[in-house]
Amino acid sequence: MKIIDTFAIVEDSLYSVQYESEAIHEFAKCFELWNDPIYLREFFELHIEDLNNDFWNGITIEDAIQKTREDAKLLEKELLYIAEIGKTKRLETLSTLFEPLSKGVIEDYEKDKAKGLKKPSWLRIYAIRIEANFYVISGGAIKLTPKMNETNHLILELEKLECTRKYLLDDDNDDLNFAELK
Repeated sequence: MKIIDTFAIVEDSLYSVQYESEAIHEFAKCFELWNDPIYLREFFELHIEDLNNDFWNGITIEDAIQKTREDAKLLEKELLYIAEIGKTKRLETLSTLFEPLSKGVIEDYEKDKAKGLKKPSWLRIYAIRIEANFYVISGGAIKLTPKMNETNHLILELEKLECTRKYLLDDDNDDLNFAELK
């Protein structure tokens, strides 16, 4: 997995990586897929056992598609809004939406997640935290299971988070200079 570029979603606040295997950056890819009823039907059919878990209260595939699309619209709108206002209002920053992926882990360029807004939500956006209102999106997923290491598509998201973190820590990446971005 190789990162080929980064894109400003909201200048000086929210960025997204693009992997060489993808045609678009991860932020756009997530919201494009989460609004695509054909993709969602295939996803939920493939993961029907996870969807049928008691936690999801017997939701049908049709209702899951509708819930995902509604939640995706709300989450995208909220991310963009908070990223913008967080540049001037320090009480509400992207850190109000994102939380550490693992509790008790403190590291430079922390691995974080943001959840969808319709509770309970299976939508996740994964990012590396640079500071309170400065994040780089590494990917996103529909998380139907309690743990990330139980499903291949979530294991991939863990790998993308680590790949993005290493990319950001690599001093040889002259194309992404945070001092110039701020």
